[in-house]
Amino acid sequence: MDLLEGLLFASYPALQDYHLLTSTTGYLPTFFNLYTTYYTPYEPYLRPFQRYLYLAQSYTYRYLFPVLWPIYRLTATLLSRALSDKPDLVTLALLALVLFVSLKVLDILRRQIIYWISVAIRLLLWVAVALMGFYVYQRGVEQSLEDVGWVIGLLAGLGDEGEKIGKAKGKQKMADARRAQAGGPRGRTTGGGWY
Repeated sequence: MDLLEGLLFASYPALQDYHLLTSTTGYLPTFFNLYTTYYTPYEPYLRPFQRYLYLAQSYTYRYLFPVLWPIYRLTATLLSRALSDKPDLVTLALLALVLFVSLKVLDILRRQIIYWISVAIRLLLWVAVALMGFYVYQRGVEQSLEDVGWVIGLLAGLGDEGEKIGKAKGKQKMADARRAQAGGPRGRTTGGGWY
């Protein structure tokens, strides 16, 4: 036994079976290395958590287990009877469960789709802002303002032309409606059918 092993045994008396632990094949040496590397140096820090874990376990077995065990037995008995006696009820319950899970999955998908669409819109907005900044940088501020004025004038002209076409079509439809009401050639005639 070398000096390191002697110090290890002196520091940690629980490791007396060192040769047995390191000579066996399989996972035991790995577990031993994990134990000595991680658990043993941090044992003073882990001891309060271990104490709380043991306290919770004793509280559970002492106080909760006597109360919960009859409820568990009753529920298990009722479920086993329901599964064996009334398969229609079980089928309906499974259908409700499948419906609930599928609606949850669809809700998750809907939220994901909305998220990615909003990300794409934000990305397009910032790309448009960057391109407009690059355009202003290339053309200059004055020339860019002239170009913006030209685009606004073009859109206003298209709007005016669309308004003129809309008014003309509206007048034509009003005239057709008057002719139809009066029984003209495009509408219902007196005593006749549709043309």
